[in-house]
Amino acid sequence: MHDYAIFNHSRSTIGRFLGVASFVLASGLTSGFAVLTAATGTTIFAGAGITSALVYIGLHWVFNQQFWRLKWFEIPDINGLWEVRGETLNEDGTVKYHWESELDISQKWEKILISQETTQSCSNSYTATLEKRNTTKGGSILHYSYKNTPKTGEFTELQNHTGYCEIKFDQDAKSGEAAYFNSNGRRTFGKMYLTKKEA
Repeated sequence: MHDYAIFNHSRSTIGRFLGVASFVLASGLTSGFAVLTAATGTTIFAGAGITSALVYIGLHWVFNQQFWRLKWFEIPDINGLWEVRGETLNEDGTVKYHWESELDISQKWEKILISQETTQSCSNSYTATLEKRNTTKGGSILHYSYKNTPKTGEFTELQNHTGYCEIKFDQDAKSGEAAYFNSNGRRTFGKMYLTKKEA
């Protein structure tokens, strides 16, 4: 997985909130242990203390794994497997040929990886940006660059190449439409139609 940018979202602000929350929780837990020591008369809790750093690590891990999905943060959740119907186009916009594949988006708060596999090749993203669409239709847009590698036996027709893709997801993140183009060894372009697979 690699870093990605989320437009109109400040990770540094979230980090500050996590820092404040970790300080408050750590103080509360340490005070709680002191109360338990006094209430029970045992010394088992007397030396117990939780540092802010330890609480911060825990909060950060939980936020990176799950809490970022809460609607309050307004981060598009496009994580999951997607069925893809692809069209490689001619210069005049007519369809040259159809193809199918599976797109796997592994997304967390800080990192993302977009992987795609067809019968002939595999590709993986190396840069990406994500933004929420502030239109009446809503949804989100994912922009990413990828590296494509032909599968064994396909090097006679395909070569390693890079490309760029832009996917527009609907408001419910159940379907999307994309435009892509390849360069450096495979100068093709086309469209993709995505449908999310049910978990």
